Amino acid sequence: MSSPHTTRLVNPRLGTYFGIFASAFVGLFLVLLILEQLEIPRQHLKLAVLLGPLILFGGISVAASTNNSGEFFAAGRRVPAVYNGLIFAVTTIGGIGLISLTGLFFLIGFDAWFMAIGIFAGFLIMGIVISPYLRKYGAYTVPTYLSRRFESRSLRLLAAMLFAVPLILLLAGELAIAVHAAGELTELPHAVIVTLLGATITVTAVLGGMRGIGWVGTAQAIAALLAVIVLAGIIGVIMTNLPLAQLSYGPVLRHIARTEEAQQITGSLQGLLAFTLPGPAPETLSNRIGAPFGSVGATSFIMGLLTVMMGVAAAPWLLPRCATTLGVYEARKSLGWAIFFAGCIIITLSALAVFFRAIVMSELVGRTQAQLPSWFERMMADGRATVSGAGPELPLNAFAFGRDHVLFAVPEAMSLPDVAVYLVIAGAIAGALAAAGATAFALAAILAEDVYGGLRYTTTTATARLHTTRAMSVIVLLLALMFNFTISSDPLELFLMAIVLSAGTAFPVITLSIWWKRVTTAGAAVGMTVGFTLATLLIFAGKAGLVPAPLPTAGFTAALAGAISIFAVSLLTPVPKRAAFEAVRDMRIPGGETVYDREMRQLRFRERART
Repeated sequence: MSSPHTTRLVNPRLGTYFGIFASAFVGLFLVLLILEQLEIPRQHLKLAVLLGPLILFGGISVAASTNNSGEFFAAGRRVPAVYNGLIFAVTTIGGIGLISLTGLFFLIGFDAWFMAIGIFAGFLIMGIVISPYLRKYGAYTVPTYLSRRFESRSLRLLAAMLFAVPLILLLAGELAIAVHAAGELTELPHAVIVTLLGATITVTAVLGGMRGIGWVGTAQAIAALLAVIVLAGIIGVIMTNLPLAQLSYGPVLRHIARTEEAQQITGSLQGLLAFTLPGPAPETLSNRIGAPFGSVGATSFIMGLLTVMMGVAAAPWLLPRCATTLGVYEARKSLGWAIFFAGCIIITLSALAVFFRAIVMSELVGRTQAQLPSWFERMMADGRATVSGAGPELPLNAFAFGRDHVLFAVPEAMSLPDVAVYLVIAGAIAGALAAAGATAFALAAILAEDVYGGLRYTTTTATARLHTTRAMSVIVLLLALMFNFTISSDPLELFLMAIVLSAGTAFPVITLSIWWKRVTTAGAAVGMTVGFTLATLLIFAGKAGLVPAPLPTAGFTAALAGAISIFAVSLLTPVPKRAAFEAVRDMRIPGGETVYDREMRQLRFRERART
């Protein structure tokens, strides 16, 4: 009997559903724009902007709830490539990328591109080297894949413990940036904001699992994409008479360069291992926007790019999405869509940064403090910007801007309606929630499947596994909220630390386990341990000032040391069993049933036969 074609498994109304959501999201802001003109109090508008999207996300979470194990852990393996690619892009960039990367483009210009290029290269490497084979294997978590690949329960526990650390760091960073964005929007107490955002993520992860994270994440990605694209289109029309700001800001950039040259603004060329990124506090504008290596040295730029590439390609919070597509071909295709959507977002953010630099050059530089515009005075009053000096003509380096406030300052500086500012903030919150939700569920699945399940010598029922993961999701979110209440850290630094640990710990072992059959269990364990330990030590040494360029050096060095350790130990230990070679061979065959599903089905049959 022939099986139906896999495309019939895809809901044909998905486009309609997300079209309705996009229309509702846009309609909400059009209504609020009308209410703003009717002089409705701003507090009411801000509250509607915060609660409206959260209610929409909650409704989608309820609609996507499921008790089916395959749907809960892998979204039924039927997510279309375009939606999976959109989730990949927004989950990777997240709220930290939307907010902090815009500030980096504005403050240090060219040097911020090491992150952007690293993300693009990471998707490319994931799509060619890793994603298709993990999709064929079909494991729900990366430690589960490693345990099946090497037939080792202890390796599974080791991988789960090591991979949990970057997941915790990233979850804390995304929650922190979401709370920061919500604080820009509303005057609600910090505890209320944290509770609202945490409840939204918890409901999504608990009710629908990967299915809920997928469909709610798609809606959140659409909201984030609409926010930045619409804002860039409006400002592009105002400044260049063209709505495609991504393609039309070249003349604006050349005008800024000529103005900087006329005002004799020269950026100093830093050393090869220099790596100075702006923090959350206001930073002065001392570098030319198009001049390279004014904050990040040439060697650090390359090592940072490679670190981000490896960290994204082997990210434990991204790779589980490979198991949700229809097949191997769709897994590759989804990474192509991810590169497209990530490119649209990042180029849009760079355009917004260039436009804001042009506004600063025309409205601030060369004026006295008494002549500064009202939007900058509001930023100074809120502590988002500062100015130093009292000369008749203020230079560029007299002004300082907070990195995480630049994105929200762009529509305000262009004198757009307040609702336009609220739209950008809502998009940033949506992006942060998408990344935080995916990270929280990945961490909960690792704790439930690989830590709790890995300690058991008998398999559990699908219902028990589902309930355990739901309980772990609640525990993970509670711990993340407690972390947010007690510890204050730079979200961008937490993101980069998570990327460094992912690059040093996960990338060598995942890549070599796919492409080198000779890798042994001992080699994999030693490689992960060496990479994680070295990356951690270099991060702390960098904080103490003992190592230049701590984050790029840590990621690149740890990944290299991990790969060398895997090669050396594997060659010194006995050849793996035949089952390991057969697992790699099955994983490299693109069609047919996934290896994990086949193994679980055979295991259930054996247990039924024994009972």
